[in-house]
Amino acid sequence: MKNRFGLGLIGLVFLVACSSAVKFKNGTELETIGRIPASNQSDHPRGHTEAEAAEFEHLSEGSDIFPYEWMMALRSANYKNSDGSAAPFYQDLDRKFGILKSQHRGKYLMDYTGMSAAWSARPPESSDALESDKGIRVQITQGIKSIKMVGTNCTMCHNGELQYQGQSFRIAGAPNMANIRGYFEELAQSTIATLADEKALTRFMREFQVENPAARAKEVQNYFLTELGNETTGIKHRIGNLSALITLVEAKFGSTKRLYRGKEAIAKTLEKLLRITYGFGDDENIGELSERMKFLGTLMVGTDPDTAETMSGYGRTDAFGRIGNLVLRGTNPIGYTAPVSLPWIWGIKYMSMLHYTANTNSVTLRNIGQSLGLGAIITSPSGDSTVNLKNLDRLEHLVHRLKVPEWRLVFQEAAKDQSALRIDTNLAQKGQLIFKNRCQHCHEASERVGPQANLYDYHLIPLDKIGTDPQAAKNVIVPVDQKPFEQAIFAGVGKVKRRYYERFALTPAMQTAYEFKALRGNEFFRDTLLGFREQAAFKNSYGNIEPGFGYKARHLAGVWATGPFLHNGSIPTLYDLLKPAGDRPRIFNVQSREFDPGKVGYESVRARNRFGQPRKCRINEQQCFDTTLTGNSNAGHLYGTDLNEGDRFALLEYLKILPPESEYASEP
Repeated sequence: MKNRFGLGLIGLVFLVACSSAVKFKNGTELETIGRIPASNQSDHPRGHTEAEAAEFEHLSEGSDIFPYEWMMALRSANYKNSDGSAAPFYQDLDRKFGILKSQHRGKYLMDYTGMSAAWSARPPESSDALESDKGIRVQITQGIKSIKMVGTNCTMCHNGELQYQGQSFRIAGAPNMANIRGYFEELAQSTIATLADEKALTRFMREFQVENPAARAKEVQNYFLTELGNETTGIKHRIGNLSALITLVEAKFGSTKRLYRGKEAIAKTLEKLLRITYGFGDDENIGELSERMKFLGTLMVGTDPDTAETMSGYGRTDAFGRIGNLVLRGTNPIGYTAPVSLPWIWGIKYMSMLHYTANTNSVTLRNIGQSLGLGAIITSPSGDSTVNLKNLDRLEHLVHRLKVPEWRLVFQEAAKDQSALRIDTNLAQKGQLIFKNRCQHCHEASERVGPQANLYDYHLIPLDKIGTDPQAAKNVIVPVDQKPFEQAIFAGVGKVKRRYYERFALTPAMQTAYEFKALRGNEFFRDTLLGFREQAAFKNSYGNIEPGFGYKARHLAGVWATGPFLHNGSIPTLYDLLKPAGDRPRIFNVQSREFDPGKVGYESVRARNRFGQPRKCRINEQQCFDTTLTGNSNAGHLYGTDLNEGDRFALLEYLKILPPESEYASEP
C-alpha cells in the first residue's frame, strides 16, 4: 500500500510571551527575535495526560481494514522463528517496520502506536474496540453482525523516537521513521501466502476452531486458485490453477502484472474465508464487511504496475497520490512520483494553511482524506463511508495539545553524562544573529489572518526561487476527468463529509465546531501552481496567491527532531542542508533512528549485512533514499549554504533552542 501526510531548548527557560529575552540557567541572555504580536488566545498546549496519550495512539479513524482475529492468527511470509517456522505477523513490528511499541497499553486493544481496532458496524461514539472486548468475536448491532477490525491512525506516522548511545527518546508529534508501505506489503504477502498454502490454511482454520479444518482449508485454497486463474488468464479448471500458481510465483519475485488483475478473485476468497472463520452463513447479510473485503482485495495486489512510482519507505510516502487515485481518479491514476517526508504536527492549530504545499485551510477535508488514504472506504454513491469524523475531531484536538519538544527536557538526564547533548551558549548566541539575518524572514510568520486574526500566515515560496523538487506541487493539481483538482476534491471528499453530517444528524453548530470555522473561516482548497484569487467568494481574509508558488516555509522551533529534511526528506541532517547541493549525500539510509546531535539529524549508515557488519544502503531498497529518482531531488533551498563551517555549527546550535510562536511557548 502506497500511502503519506512538525524544539529544541536545553538550558533555555521560556518566559511569557511579552518577554524581550530568554535566559539560560547560567544567566546568559539571548534576545528573542521580533515576532508579530501574540493573539488574545490563552489556549496554550499543555501536553497529554496518560489517558489522552492512549487515545492519541489508538483511536480509530475508520480506516480499519483487517479482521482483528485474523491478524492475531496470521503468520508472516518473510520472517521466521528460530526453528525456521513462520513467525507471527503481529510480532516485532517495531523491528520489522519501525512501528513504535505503544507506551499506553491497557484500555485499547493494540500494542503498537498508531494501530487501532474498531467494531465494523458500530456508531462512531462506540466504535473503538477495547481490551475488554478481546474475548468477543462477533457482536450484533442493529441486526448486522460486527467484528473487530484493525487499522492505523495518524500517530503511526506522527509520533517519533530518537536514539542516542543506547537510549531512546520518544517525541509526540514528531515524524516517525516507520515503513508504512513495507507493513502493508508484508500484510498482503502473508495473507496471500496463507490462502495459497493448504497447511497454513489448515492451521489458520484450527485457530478459529472451524469444524473439519483440513477439508475447509482445501476448499478455500481450491476456490482461491481457481478464481485467481480464471481472472488472471481466463483459463479454467486445472490449467487455471496452474496459471494461478505461476501468477503467485511471479509476484513473489517482484512482478505483479498478473496478480494485479486478480483483485476480485482475492476479495471473493477473503469474503469466503471471513464467512467460514466467523461463522457467517453463505447468504447472510454482513453489511459493509463485504465492501471491506473488496478493499482488502485491492490492497493485496498493490498499485497498478504500469503506473510510474518512486519508492516510498521509511519516513516517507506519497499520500496525496494515493488519496487522489483511490478516491478521485479511478481508472486514470497519476504516478506515485511525489513521496514526501512525514511532517511534524505540533503548531498546526494556528497555522493558516495546511500541507507542505499550503493548498487548503480545511481541517475536515485534510483529516477525511487522510483516513481514506489509510483504508477508510466509501460504501455508497451518496458518500456513506467508514470514516469516523467524531474520532478525527478528537484526534485534532489532541494534536492541538501537543507541546513543542524542548531539547532541555528531552535530553535532560542524558545531557548530564553526554557532553554532545549540552548546549554551547556562546555558540548559540552567535547562531541567533545568523538566524536573524539569514532565516527569520522566511521562517517567521508574515502576518495574522483569519476571522479572529489568530492564524499565523507563513511565506509561500515560488518553485523557481526555492529550487526544491517540484513533483509534490505538480502532482497534486493534475486535473481529474478534465476538472480542476480543487473542484474534484470538494466534490469527492466533501460529499463524504456532508453525508456524515446528515447520517449522524450533526447540528449546524456541531458542523461549525468540526470545521473550526471560528478560527479558520470557510473551507477552501487552492491550486498552488495556477494560483488562487477567489477569497472574496469564501468570505475569508487570506489564501490568495499568484501562479507559480509551491511550498510554504514554517516555524523552525523543534526542527532538530524532524529529520530527514526538506518536504521530501531528501537530506539526512541540518548540517547537510546548509551545504551546497553538490555536497549533499546522494544516497543515504533512512532506517536509522540513531541521532547525531552535532550535525542534527539521523546517522545514515546503519544497514547491516548478513554477518552483522555495517553496509551502505543499496538502490531500490525501501530503507535507501536515492536522490536521483523522480521526486527525490535534494537540490534547492540554498539559503545559508555559503556559511563557513563555524557559522554553520553556530546556526545549528541556535536551532536546538529556537523558541516557538507565543501560543506554544509555555503553559499559561
